[in-house]
Parts: sequence; structure tokens; C-alpha cells
Amino acid sequence: MGGTRALSLLLHGLLCGALFLAFSTPVHAQPCLYVVNQLRGAVEAFQRPDLSLVASVGLSECVLPQCMPTALVVDTARRRAYVTRQDADSVQVIDMTGVAIPVKIGVGGSPSDLILNADGSRLYVANLATDTVSVINTQLDAVIDTIPVGDGPRGLAILPNGSRLYVANANDDTVSVIDTAAGNVIDTLTVVIGGSPAAVRLTPDSAHLYVSNQKTASVSVLDLAGGPPRSITVGDSPRSIAFTPDGATAFVSNTLDATLSPIDTATEMAGDPITVGRAPIDVIVTDDGSTGYVANLSDNTLSILDVDTTGVTTLTNQGAPFDLALGSCPLLPTPTATFTTTPVMTVTPGGGCVGDCDGDLEVSISELIRGVNIALGNNPVSSCPAFDRSGDGTVAINEIIAAVNAALSGC
Repeated sequence: MGGTRALSLLLHGLLCGALFLAFSTPVHAQPCLYVVNQLRGAVEAFQRPDLSLVASVGLSECVLPQCMPTALVVDTARRRAYVTRQDADSVQVIDMTGVAIPVKIGVGGSPSDLILNADGSRLYVANLATDTVSVINTQLDAVIDTIPVGDGPRGLAILPNGSRLYVANANDDTVSVIDTAAGNVIDTLTVVIGGSPAAVRLTPDSAHLYVSNQKTASVSVLDLAGGPPRSITVGDSPRSIAFTPDGATAFVSNTLDATLSPIDTATEMAGDPITVGRAPIDVIVTDDGSTGYVANLSDNTLSILDVDTTGVTTLTNQGAPFDLALGSCPLLPTPTATFTTTPVMTVTPGGGCVGDCDGDLEVSISELIRGVNIALGNNPVSSCPAFDRSGDGTVAINEIIAAVNAALSGC
């Protein structure tokens, strides 16, 4: 799968198979940051504010780089987590008290995002390949409805009262509005033509929708009371959006220029870009508004943002972090196990490895950027045939991930 859908598989969320949990009781006053770690094949919990590792959920039956989780949500009240897995077209359930639940809920093709309603009774899953949203009853761990939406659903947002679900459709530049009680689309909102919307987020007052447009370096602002969308210029290939609790600022991760764009929501203008790690995928802001976290896929780091000063510190050796969530800490102690997952490297015919455009047995950052642009449809496959491992004329997610692994671990 190439083009826009390949990027959606690469750039936006990891959990596969049965789970390994190594923990036991106690007392964590601080909430935890959960990180989907693609290179290590794990979901990890870090206790704030020092980000000490509290728990590591290793992934079994997960052969890298084919295993492809994409999004994570944490239900603090029920002490559960849910993760989409694109390679298995399913949602994996985790019991955070230390018991693995052997449940994978089958959904539509290539699930790309998921979101819970406020009471945790319904889980909504965007299915990129089948243009649907699956509705899961979390008491039954079963799909109870499937709702057709636009072409290539990528991102989800839901009103606090759960009455409306918003779905960003990457391939037809729209947002589908779902009446959750009726279970159908009641409106379709058009954003930037050719923009390939990725994330959709509600402002904290639920008055506006912000939609990131990856191909036009912009964010659309939609007034839910009516009126045409407005556009804010941001960095290259914007993906995730996170608001401060007061709604005064939105932070947008720009995947191809390694920055965050801070948006003043009152003026609807972006300020000076904030440098973070390479290929920032997800950004999240804590409930107290003091701290932001950014998952940087290409350089193995988490960026830690001081919201007041916009200063950034870096947590290294994070093994291709992809998606983030905040929640209460698991009832588990700091794990003693070390990480042992080793990515599978694939050598291309004629020498080199996946993403080795110049055949020098190394994959550079510039080559990774070239591969992402091929996946986006911005460059032809002929600009670096080494990314097309399968020879099908496209660059798919597993080929991008294999190239990232080569850059990190060597050919």
C-alpha cells in the first residue's frame, strides 16, 4: 500500500499478539506517559515527571517490521488499554493490573486510529482500507456496528457528551460527522482540497475542529456553529495536534521538518517553530498544561516540552516511538527485564538494504526523508528503487520501517 495510505500506516500508533507483563503492586502518585515503541516491539509506561520506566509490555507473535500497531488509548477508570494493529486488522486489549487479556477484536482493514467515549463504554476505530468506523462495546469486547465514512479515514475526535464523532478522511479531503446514537453520517465537511487530512481535534470548549493537512502544510479550523473553514500555515507534513487545557495554544507536529508549530488559537496564527527530534509523529499535553511530549520516530527520542518557556529536553534511546497516551500508572513495579527485540533487516537484491538509495550499505536521514516523500506521493519510486522491496511500484509501511531499522542498526 503506497501513497497517502502508506504514510498513514507509517506516521500516526502498537500492540500485537499475547502480552508479556513484568510488574506487581504499588503506589504511583504521578500519572504515566504510555509510549508505543515500534523498534523494540513494546508498549512502555513512564512515570512522570522524571520519566522513569514503570512497565514494559513486550509484544509476542510480532515479527518486525511486519507487525504494525498504529494507535493507543488508555481507559484509566477501567485500567485497560486498547491498541490498533494494522497487520492483523484488530484491536488488542490490555489489562493494566498485570493480567494479559487474550482478546483481539477484529475490525475493518488497516485500523489507523481509535478513541473512547467519556464513560469508556464505546470504542470507535477508524479503518483506513475499508472506509469505515467500527463501534466496539467495551463490556463485550465485540464490534456492534460498522459505519461507512469517507475515503481513507485517518483520525478521530468525539464530543465530550459522545453525541458526535468526527472522522478525518485523508483521500477525499473531508471530515465525516457521525451521529453516534443513530450510527450514521449526518454531515460531511470539506477541508483543504488536496490536503490529505490526518488528525482531527476538538478545542477544549468543543466550539471548533482543528484538522491537520499533511500535503499542504496547513491546519484547517472549522467552526462547529457554521461557516467556511479557515487555514493556518504550519510546518512540513503536519500530523498530530494537541491543545493546552485552556485552549489558548495548539501544538502541531510537523513530520518532515522536525518541528512543532505553536498556534495561538485566539489569533489563529502559528508562532516560531520549536525544534524537536526527527520525524515527530504524536504530540500530547498533560492535563495541568505544564508539559508536552513528542514521539520522534526517526531518531529514537522523546522530546519533553516546557509549555511555558517552549524549552525542549530529550529522552534518548527510545527505539522509534510512535503513539502516546497519558493515564494512571499500572499497578506494577519497575521491570528488571532488558529489551531483547531485534529488528529483522531485509537486504535488497544487488546489495545494500531497504532505503539504501546510493548503495553505500548505509541508510542516511536524507534517504529516509526521500522514502517518506515517495510514500506520500511527492516523489516517484524511481528516485530510490531501494525502498520498493516488494517490487510492486509503491513504498509501503513495512518498507519504510525496515529502512528506519537499517538507519538505526546498520545494513
